[in-house]
Amino acid sequence: MAQPVSAFQAAYISIEVLIALVSVPGNILVIWAVKMNQALRDATFFFIVSLAVADVAVGALVIPLAIIIDIGPQTEFYSCLMVACPVLILTESSILALLAIAVDRYLRVKIPVR
Repeated sequence: MAQPVSAFQAAYISIEVLIALVSVPGNILVIWAVKMNQALRDATFFFIVSLAVADVAVGALVIPLAIIIDIGPQTEFYSCLMVACPVLILTESSILALLAIAVDRYLRVKIPVR
């Protein structure tokens, strides 16, 4: 039998849903803007599109899975791993996209185009 959701969990779930509802359309707009605008077709903006795709995956897949994990249904160990692994992989892909953007910006400043 499921346990009732506490006030803290309800606030957490509400904030997560709000973040998902804002992040998915916002990142889709970023992808669309880069696709439509020819001036935005360089390596830096492709890294930004990569980050936007990763963040769409976080908003659409990770946040619902994180809510399920937070509610905490009783599952077997391997079922829990099947839910937790995509959360970790997709959030790490977002972090690595941020790292790629940071390295790209650093190299653009350190080694300017002549």
